[in-house]
Amino acid sequence: MMRTQPLAAVAMVAVLALQPPSSTEPPPSSTPGSSSPVPTSTTSEPPPASSTSATPPPASSSVPAPPPSTGPPAPAPPPPAPAPVAAGGREWTLTASRLDLGGLDFVGIVDTLLNGQVVKVLKFTASEMKIKDLVQSAEVSPGVKLVTAARPGSTSTVSPGRIELFTVQLKGNLDILGIKIPVDYTAAHPPPLNVPFVTFTEVTVRNTDLIGGTLKIPGARISVVSDQAPVARR
Repeated sequence: MMRTQPLAAVAMVAVLALQPPSSTEPPPSSTPGSSSPVPTSTTSEPPPASSTSATPPPASSSVPAPPPSTGPPAPAPPPPAPAPVAAGGREWTLTASRLDLGGLDFVGIVDTLLNGQVVKVLKFTASEMKIKDLVQSAEVSPGVKLVTAARPGSTSTVSPGRIELFTVQLKGNLDILGIKIPVDYTAAHPPPLNVPFVTFTEVTVRNTDLIGGTLKIPGARISVVSDQAPVARR
């Protein structure tokens, strides 16, 4: 009996020695009071920046446009004023054996109205006109002329004051100290010189207007001349 008890105790000690030791401590990986695992931290690279935001826009080489004006637009410049046109009207023709012009000034070539159309004429100014053997005529209707004639051998005058003469054509003999030089002045061939007085002989002047002064015609005779054949009376 004394020998079996020690064997039994030895067997019990061997069994206890073969079993794994029991421990009440939690595993190293666990945290007291929490059943969730400890989060792990991860690092990630930030997304690449956009090329449009990272690269500055190219600088413009042109001059920047000025900001638009907020005020009212500037008014357009007025059109240039048209050149003045002389009144004119219808053409009338003057013939004389002698024409003296005093205080004469050739102004130049101007526009005037003739039968409703603008034409180029010569403009003269004078202070006195003397016209020997005056005959002037104008067409008052197609084929009908009004003719005014001075007494033969008389001298008509236009005075006093400033006289303006608008001339389509001046044709005759320029008398210089008794030397007669044929001339034919028009807007295409104006007088080459400007002299203060001049005398023409056997002159024909086609005018559109005469302004200023008073025309005096000694022994004036006025008649109407028709180019048509007279109508026979029954």
